[in-house]
Amino acid sequence: MTIVELEHIQFSVPLLKDKILSILKDINLTVNQGEFHLITGPSGSGKTTLLQIIATILHQTSGRRKIFDIEIPIINHNNDIYLVRPKIGFLFQTPFIPSHLKVKDFITIQSELSNVGVASAEKKTNEILEEFGVMQFANQYPVKLSGGEKQRVALAGVLSKDIELLLLDEPTGSLDAENKTILWDLIKNLQDKQITIIAVSHDESIANITDISHKLDYGILSTS
Repeated sequence: MTIVELEHIQFSVPLLKDKILSILKDINLTVNQGEFHLITGPSGSGKTTLLQIIATILHQTSGRRKIFDIEIPIINHNNDIYLVRPKIGFLFQTPFIPSHLKVKDFITIQSELSNVGVASAEKKTNEILEEFGVMQFANQYPVKLSGGEKQRVALAGVLSKDIELLLLDEPTGSLDAENKTILWDLIKNLQDKQITIIAVSHDESIANITDISHKLDYGILSTS
């Protein structure tokens, strides 16, 4: 099954004096179920913009976009977005965990967003806390956690919902080498659950754990 299909995607923004800044130029990308794709490239090359178009946070200027085999047009797209967004998880470089929530409560709330009962959400929370090696932080507030621990908790929160596509925007950009390895190992293991993964990162060394690597160089996407 094809999860993401982009054809001739372009994205541009207007500047002063009728000038236009072209950020993405004729992007073509196909991602099948269960694949792990890596997109690298220099800062300012459009990686985050491309990821947000896949996530339906942004909308292309031109071109065709299909997510889960549903075409999301440039306009009149709201009903289609409601069909695909619940299946998409997005992990940012800086994790957002509300400071007033304990780790266990944060993940339970995320799980409840998948319309499961309270008992099922609590059961799933315990399972994912164990899986991600953060059970010992269950009753801690985020301020007590290190950067790597916060990112693992944030990832656990994303995955406590029933998602099929995981989008990662520089998830290890602010982590040390040890925590980078821990997080990438956890992410790689998600393929066993048939979760499709697209990551953008400056870290080209992780290409060996991915299925397909691409480079985005100032709006132009090429495949290694």
